[in-house]
Amino acid sequence: MKNISGFTLLEIIITMALVIVVVGITGSAFNSIQKTSGRLVASEESNIEGVVGLEMFRHDIQQAGFGLAHAFSDPAPSYAEATVLPASKLNDGKGTSAAPTAGNVPRAIVSWNDLTTNLSDATSETGVTYNVISGTDYLAIKATTVGTSTAARKWTYLTYSSGGKAAKSWPDAEDNLTASTDRVIMMNRTFKMTGGVTNTLVYDTSTPGTYWVNFTNSLFNSAFSPLSPQQVYYIYGIVKSKALAMPFNRADFFVARPTNTAKIPSSCAPGTGILYKTNVNHSDSNTTRGRMTYMPLLDCVADMQVVFGWDLNGNGIIEESSAYESDSTKISVSGPTITAAGIKTILESPDEIRNKLKYVKVYIMAQEGRKDSGFTNVSPINVGDVASLTKQYSVANLSENGRDWLHYRWKIFRIVVHPNNLSIN
Repeated sequence: MKNISGFTLLEIIITMALVIVVVGITGSAFNSIQKTSGRLVASEESNIEGVVGLEMFRHDIQQAGFGLAHAFSDPAPSYAEATVLPASKLNDGKGTSAAPTAGNVPRAIVSWNDLTTNLSDATSETGVTYNVISGTDYLAIKATTVGTSTAARKWTYLTYSSGGKAAKSWPDAEDNLTASTDRVIMMNRTFKMTGGVTNTLVYDTSTPGTYWVNFTNSLFNSAFSPLSPQQVYYIYGIVKSKALAMPFNRADFFVARPTNTAKIPSSCAPGTGILYKTNVNHSDSNTTRGRMTYMPLLDCVADMQVVFGWDLNGNGIIEESSAYESDSTKISVSGPTITAAGIKTILESPDEIRNKLKYVKVYIMAQEGRKDSGFTNVSPINVGDVASLTKQYSVANLSENGRDWLHYRWKIFRIVVHPNNLSIN
């Protein structure tokens, strides 16, 4: 008879203890992997959102000045732009949306440096107030192609004919403007003896508010037809089926907090906002014309800073400045010859912007992932890369005013764009 023996009680206890230890270690490792994975997923989601939204931002900066008038005939056309703060501070159009008056030639890029108060849009179409975050920059781009209408992505041209002539039709039907519904403007393009071109807005000078027309596949009326064989009129789509507020489209970019807090993700750090793109509205109604349509590009944004690169003397030496501010003492500069007063003068002149602006840099400080109580920022965060133009958040800054930003990871998005449609770029 065989002697069959089992495990002793001590062996079973030791085995169970080892199993518990292994399970505990495995569980701890799994939790760590899960947390790390969660942070990575959240980070990648944020990066994807940033790539999509910021690519739209980059595109619009690159388009600055496309289809924009360089000159007006006399009398200047009557047009208005934004009707609410802070957007209205950057208008070139004059008067109100209901009663526009003779406006200035538009600037391709306009901006506001370090807003010091929470200026707000209390009359947006949705009824929500958007409070721009204090200390951030505000940037507006003017071009035909920064609108959201399909008409804004199309253009063509019209040459002279003694018997009248239709505009050029493109081989792909999708590239053609739509008759009757697409509202367009025209530019008389002339070449300078010294090089370059001048785009003069075409309009009925007897009625300065009539600077746009419905596109047609047949003949335009005499006010919108070339008068000599030397003339070529370039036609730019603006919007579909609406009266124009201005002879271009306008996109504004800024960081704001909507009063409807449901629009802000609960995972965002206190005091952060949303990077918005807005379009100034064209409309048949005086009550909605000039208001803003809001499109969120990136959540949980703490700051946006804008830097301009200038070739002041045409010698290829680039000097930089901060965004425009009505008080030139608040403009920061970096370079041997650049001055704040000189930049203020340049940014008030459409010609100077076209001839001297070489690039635009935008720095965006955005939250990466959720709050992590096990993480603490120990180094300052720099929004910018040139000392005199960099905004720095010290460790103390990250915890002031109840923000508790110390336990969040922050990423600096950097966009550098050379606008394609300025004179020499």
